[in-house]
Amino acid sequence: MSRERDKDWDQDLYKKVDRYRLVENLEQCLQCGKCTGNCPVAAITPSYNPRQVINDILRGSPVRLLNSEEIWRCFWCANCYRLCPVDIHYPMLMMQIRYYALENGYGLKYVVPINKYAFRALDEGLTFVPGRKGIEKIKKLREGIGVDSWPEVSDKAKQEYRAIFEQTGVVDWMRALEEKTEKPLSLSYLEGKIGTRGEAC
Repeated sequence: MSRERDKDWDQDLYKKVDRYRLVENLEQCLQCGKCTGNCPVAAITPSYNPRQVINDILRGSPVRLLNSEEIWRCFWCANCYRLCPVDIHYPMLMMQIRYYALENGYGLKYVVPINKYAFRALDEGLTFVPGRKGIEKIKKLREGIGVDSWPEVSDKAKQEYRAIFEQTGVVDWMRALEEKTEKPLSLSYLEGKIGTRGEAC
């Protein structure tokens, strides 16, 4: 990665990423490496390094963080959190990093395609409805155990579900994502190392 420039640094990056204040102890990170050493993603993707992600946030270095393919590899197993000696809730940090990346046009390819399931839930109260053969199979199985052949979602439940989506801003947020232009991602940590601000990392 090319050398960082002063204009790339953002002293408020930590506040911008952790805007819901779910990980207020990030500065207590000891850089001990337990998170990385026990991460199944890091085991198969050597460039995925939670220590480096934390370091970049604390340094105020958003460039590599946002265009990183690596931030989309975490699957929230929470091994990192379970073993962290200072209880940094890294999965909650990663969730917020992804929101921040999406709002800046990165990682849309991972989220926009699944919007259709959220919009289906908004309209039908069910996130996934299989094809005709799948529905028939499910109906037989449900009838076999003595329940209604298909789960019915009342109009009241659908209205309440829609109200939650609309009042929390989820509908507007999802639609806004669909209008954004995808920015390219890369394995931006592949050649990286933990360094100090201003170093080529």
